[in-house]
Amino acid sequence: MNAGKVYFFGVIAIVVAVLAYTFVSTDKRDLYNEELVKFRAEKDGFFKDAPDSPIENRAKFTRLNHYPPDQSLRIIADVKLIKDTTRLKVGRTDGTSELFVRYAYADFQLGGKRNRLLLLKSNEQAKEQQLFLAFTDKTNGFETYGGGRYLDLEWEEGKTKITLDFNFAYNPFCAYNSNYSCPLPPTQNHLEIAVRAGEKEFVK
Repeated sequence: MNAGKVYFFGVIAIVVAVLAYTFVSTDKRDLYNEELVKFRAEKDGFFKDAPDSPIENRAKFTRLNHYPPDQSLRIIADVKLIKDTTRLKVGRTDGTSELFVRYAYADFQLGGKRNRLLLLKSNEQAKEQQLFLAFTDKTNGFETYGGGRYLDLEWEEGKTKITLDFNFAYNPFCAYNSNYSCPLPPTQNHLEIAVRAGEKEFVK
């Protein structure tokens, strides 16, 4: 089963991410946390009831595991666009590969050091204002899924900043079901810090 088009479980992710940006920008921290909890509950409902849920045993499924909301891990990063349009071959969990557009780098300060992540676009996203980030960090294989986590990012042409809200970091479908094939984080996106936000490892 191919999960190339299921980087997330629905359009609601984009809507909530935009709402989250608005709430934080107006310093309504409690409202941000409430919306994040609501979003997670709606995703749990989808995984529990939807026919195309990746959960193999939905009858026993209750909820996904998450870190508590942490707004210090909602990062405003500097964006450096990549002029070289050469496609990057990204490996997948089934041994195949997929070509992505190397779109930009996101530079930010976290964990006492300067970090850089590569932001990609898939062929399906080529004309959309959306970027794809697959990353690993020091929690992988311990607290979070060993294969890394994803973020879907909203982007506006001409901007020099982008929001990396790690509270929305989520597992690929391969974390729940080995029948899926999912992109692996490129070597450029292996963070040497622990990012304790977003979705934790799924215990089957």
